[in-house]
Amino acid sequence: MKLLEGIDAVVFDIDGTLLHAGDPSGVRGAHPIPGATDAVARARASGRRVLFFTNGTGKPPADYAADLRALGFELADEEFMNPAVVAARYLRRRHPDASVLVLGGPGVVAPLRDHGLRTIESTAPERADVVLVGWDDTLTYAALRAACESVWAGAPLYATSIAPVFSVAGGPAPGWSGAVAAGIRQTTGKRPVALGKPAPTALREMCRTLGAPPARTLVVGDDLGLEIAMARRVGARAALVLTGISTVGHVEREPLSRRPHAVLPDVSALQFE
Repeated sequence: MKLLEGIDAVVFDIDGTLLHAGDPSGVRGAHPIPGATDAVARARASGRRVLFFTNGTGKPPADYAADLRALGFELADEEFMNPAVVAARYLRRRHPDASVLVLGGPGVVAPLRDHGLRTIESTAPERADVVLVGWDDTLTYAALRAACESVWAGAPLYATSIAPVFSVAGGPAPGWSGAVAAGIRQTTGKRPVALGKPAPTALREMCRTLGAPPARTLVVGDDLGLEIAMARRVGARAALVLTGISTVGHVEREPLSRRPHAVLPDVSALQFE
C-alpha cells in the first residue's frame, strides 16, 4: 500500500516537522525546514484537506496561524488547531456549565471563552469545577494551590499537553503544562487527562474538523511518542520525519504495531499525486 493511497486529509505537526523555532511557546526565531512550504502546497494541490497542529498553547490560535503565514505557509485561521481548541470543544461537550480554572495564559483562555465556557484565570485564582493546565510561565503558588484544592474537592484535571519535551532549534526544550500537571498529580494523586498529542481525543477532534475519518487521514510528525503514537492508536496513517525528536534508531526499537508507516528524511519527501 502506498503511503498516500486512500488519504483524504493531512495533519502536519509544526515544530520539528515544518519549522524550527527558538522556543516552544511560539515561532520566535523560526525558520521553515527546507521544502516544507512547498510540501504543504503540494498537499493542497492534490485536493487533500490540510490541518496544522501543535501542542503549543502560548498564544491564541489566530496568532499562531498569522505567524505561520508570515513564514510562507498558506493557511486559514480555521486550519490551525492546538490543544486549547480541543479543550474548548471537549469541555463544552462534557462540562458545559462548569467553571474552569485555567493555569494558562491568553492562548489557553481565548478558545474557552470563544466556546462560551466560564473561565477563572490564574491571575485571580479560586476553586473551580474543572482544572485545565496549559502554557503559563507566570504560574504562582496561589494558582497552584487553587488547582490542588479544586482537585481535592472533586474537579477533574486536564492538561493541554503532558509531553516531556518540545522540538526547538538546537534540540529539545522542557514541556511546561506536563511538568505542572505532574506536580499537581504528585500533590493530589489525580492523574491528568491529556487533550493534546498523543491523546486519541486530539486526533478525533482534528478529524471532525477535517471531515475525514482517521483511516483516511495521514499524520506527519517528528516524534514517535506524540504524532506517531496518536495516529497508530486511532487508526490513522503515520509518517515520521527525521528533522526533530525521533531517529531511525528509535523506530527500530519500537514494536511493529507502534512504528510509522513511513520514515522520511524530511517533509519535502512526501510525494503527493
